[in-house]
Amino acid sequence: MELPVYLMTGFLESGKTSFILETINDKQFSRGERTLIIACEDGEVEYDEKILKASRSELEFIENEEDFNEDNLNAIVKKHNPTRVILEFNGMWSLRRMAEKAPKELIFYQVFMFVNHATFDMYMNNMRQLLSDNISVADIVIFNRCEQGQVDKKRLRRSVKALNPRIDMMFEYNDGSIEQGFQGDDEMPFDVNADPIDVVHDDFGLWYIDIMSNSPRYKGKNVRVRGMVFRASNVPKGYFVISRRAMTCCADDIQVVGILCRTPEEKNLSDGEWVEVCGEVVSEKHPVYKGNGPVIVVHTVAPTEKADSELVYFN
Repeated sequence: MELPVYLMTGFLESGKTSFILETINDKQFSRGERTLIIACEDGEVEYDEKILKASRSELEFIENEEDFNEDNLNAIVKKHNPTRVILEFNGMWSLRRMAEKAPKELIFYQVFMFVNHATFDMYMNNMRQLLSDNISVADIVIFNRCEQGQVDKKRLRRSVKALNPRIDMMFEYNDGSIEQGFQGDDEMPFDVNADPIDVVHDDFGLWYIDIMSNSPRYKGKNVRVRGMVFRASNVPKGYFVISRRAMTCCADDIQVVGILCRTPEEKNLSDGEWVEVCGEVVSEKHPVYKGNGPVIVVHTVAPTEKADSELVYFN
């Protein structure tokens, strides 16, 4: 029997426990269902027994990473027989190993990542790989403890979207106010209202982030973009990826990023060839995107000059 899991991850004192308490205390969330909370660390905020009882929630602790295994998790689930699970995961543990150890019956419905805005830069400088792994699998990242006027949302957006273009972002301020996403501050260095939208080599990274996270505003518009031809096993015939190589978190983690292009000329192109593509952006469902994503219906494709740097940057 499949069991829905809501995963909360983030480093210690990032606000996970407070968010969970607010969630289960919300009658619209609880609705009488049995909730099992599995906490993998003990932070400064304690679980309120009254809230747990009123929301029909049970609490279990797994404080050692070696105890987070299929047998132990199955025993805990069997003991409480919940209808759903909230997993407060230790941000210092590997999410990839966690996914390997979790029982197949646990279906991760949503992954939240919590970040203390005041410590984000410190973790990016000292624990970049661990932070990057968490961001790459999260559905939404919540920056909390933000000070009004002190948040460089554009810079945070570039850092986070480079690792996970589809992630949603929220900002929670110390006065209790919350902003979701971006409100007019996501200016691009190219004109999104031009016909065609002209993306030069240096702007590929910002364009890639923006079209992946704000696809509707490009739908039906013409674009002109330069990059390398790339194919992979999950790219169907008649398509290629207009791509660049990107350093997403460190020098050892260089990946290909790009957008699908649909054209009968695909068979005449060579992998690694530098081309300029002009075409209309549409939305299509593809395994490449694990769902719907932007596709350029190519009007013209022609050789172009190579970029000064093969690596793409997100600023």
